[in-house]
Amino acid sequence: MKFFGWRMVFTGLAVEFTVIGFLFYSFPIFWPYLISELGMTESQLGMVTAFYFIPVAILAIIIGRALDKYSVKNFMMIGAIIYAAGLFSLSFINSYWSLLTIYLTILALGSIMMGNLAVSKLISNWFDKNAGRALGISAVGISFSGVVLPLVVDPLLDLVGWRNVYVIFASVILFIILPVIFFTVIDEPKTVNQVKDGIEKEYEEESFSQEMTAKDLLSKKVFWIISLAFAFQFLSMMGVLSFLPIHASKMGLDKTWILFGLPVKQYVFAYALSAFGGVLGKIIFGYLIDIMKAAYPSMIAMFLQAIGIFGLTYFSESSIFLLSAFIFGLGFGGAMPLMTACFLKTFGAHNLGKARGISSPIVSPLQPIGVLITSILIGFQDTYFVAFNIMGCFALIAMVLASQIQESEKI
Repeated sequence: MKFFGWRMVFTGLAVEFTVIGFLFYSFPIFWPYLISELGMTESQLGMVTAFYFIPVAILAIIIGRALDKYSVKNFMMIGAIIYAAGLFSLSFINSYWSLLTIYLTILALGSIMMGNLAVSKLISNWFDKNAGRALGISAVGISFSGVVLPLVVDPLLDLVGWRNVYVIFASVILFIILPVIFFTVIDEPKTVNQVKDGIEKEYEEESFSQEMTAKDLLSKKVFWIISLAFAFQFLSMMGVLSFLPIHASKMGLDKTWILFGLPVKQYVFAYALSAFGGVLGKIIFGYLIDIMKAAYPSMIAMFLQAIGIFGLTYFSESSIFLLSAFIFGLGFGGAMPLMTACFLKTFGAHNLGKARGISSPIVSPLQPIGVLITSILIGFQDTYFVAFNIMGCFALIAMVLASQIQESEKI
């Protein structure tokens, strides 16, 4: 019988594409329309992403624990319905507060139930030896959405209007993603008489048989190091990525190119190029985490992210700016699969949902701080120079923390 694990990986890729793509990568492309039509400001829109992580941090604790006990497939299907309802609701907003409310309630719940937390748990159920690669490939959907969607959504906004684009997003979830989840997702390999990685083991490998409590996890130094290292990496990433298109425009990248027959603004291309770097980063670092100690690929990814940010800050020449955007993406692209793989290597598959969920109140509150810092500083200075320098330093702090990750604290 053909191994079904890779089916889970590519289903996860499609789910990640729509969750992160519709919620985050497309959002800055809507900004000019929300600003001109509804009178919102850059700082306000930046804060939407920042505040979103507050309910997500709380929900992740509950959902993470539940995913270790109940059907991942059922959570993903219910989450898809809720998420689609949230996207459809965005087509009716008439104020900043209605936008913020939908992001913090319906979209937060739907995205956490069907998104990366659920996908990571699903894949960890199917893979052990090749978990890093599988997590990296599934997470490609996150960054690939950043390559494709800005290039597609930008002209689509002019063609059908921003409200109808959200209706299209909701329809994709209901009529494509939901059926894909229903027909392809299988919670565990033993359900269909298969084993992890599709490989029968000739001997009993080291087992993570002990189920850990929240107290057990919080007592482990490595848990805090992993959580804080990636929290600072995400903080740095969000503080730059959320504002990258507008920053690129202010740096002079405002020409319009014709790419594959579509009119593409230069600053939108820079945004998409960083996401393309993220695609490669997920594949590369997903592979490296399987063959190296967890600290090394994590440090490399964070260093690349810092270098990319400093390049975006100091260089306005288009070729160097675009190269910096790519390097920045290459670094942050590895963040999600690397964090999940670090927890998986250290605490085992059946503790993964709980570990990721409990880490969320550590990681999630720090993520929006980057957006908050950038939003506040741009309000005072109308330039991203100081804010982006600070974000680059946070990436270096993350690298120093990652150097302390020790896998020897397995239980």
